[in-house]
Amino acid sequence: MSFLTPAILAAYHVVTALSAMLVPVLGGAGPAAAIIAFTAAVRLCLHPLNRAQMRAQLASQQARAALAPAVAKIQRKHGNDPLRVQRETLELYRANGVKPAAGMLHGLLQIPVFIVVYRLFVSPTVGGHHNALLDDRLFGVGLGSHLSAAFRGAVQPGHLVVFGVLLVVLAGLATWSSRRMRQTVAADATVPATGVAGLMRFLPYGSVLAAMVLPLASGLYVATTTLWTLVERRGMTAPVQDRVAAVRS
Repeated sequence: MSFLTPAILAAYHVVTALSAMLVPVLGGAGPAAAIIAFTAAVRLCLHPLNRAQMRAQLASQQARAALAPAVAKIQRKHGNDPLRVQRETLELYRANGVKPAAGMLHGLLQIPVFIVVYRLFVSPTVGGHHNALLDDRLFGVGLGSHLSAAFRGAVQPGHLVVFGVLLVVLAGLATWSSRRMRQTVAADATVPATGVAGLMRFLPYGSVLAAMVLPLASGLYVATTTLWTLVERRGMTAPVQDRVAAVRS
């Protein structure tokens, strides 16, 4: 038994209760709506941590933007010695109280919560018992089913449509997230737009790949939490990014 099992079991009972409440109102879409509502409720509870994390990260970004001219001077002076550039840049940040890893602790504190929710929508058993949540259906497609099931035997059009809609939604969210990443990199003069930072813009599309191999219930969770993150970050970062751009100009 994992130390997270009690939390997973508690979450299971909450989603089950939500589903029982929503089925009389939404019919067959009730169980899926319960997953979406539960995910949104979890993200709402985590909002104070996310807000603190984003404030720390954006304050660090703003401070680094203010130091960008000094960093550029170091790069011009020691351009042939990347290690020295890195060392002196870190020393500059340290002297000015800039923390490159700002907000990391807030992010780490949320990991157990995301593991619990993920396990709830993936594990066939919960607390040693069958996970009945995965037996529920959305438009005739089991929440515990995978995209690959549509190709076993005769092709199942309904199965393909449900997963197709989910993948289109996730692709749209991934494109939005990727665009936001590019804007963040562009707004931060200390982050190169190539290399690792350049590859980061492709990371959001991992959610599309995940939905292709995970159960439908997990795909609904991924779509909901991704949308929440984008809306949440949009609301918190836009004002600060405007100030960062003003500092750089």
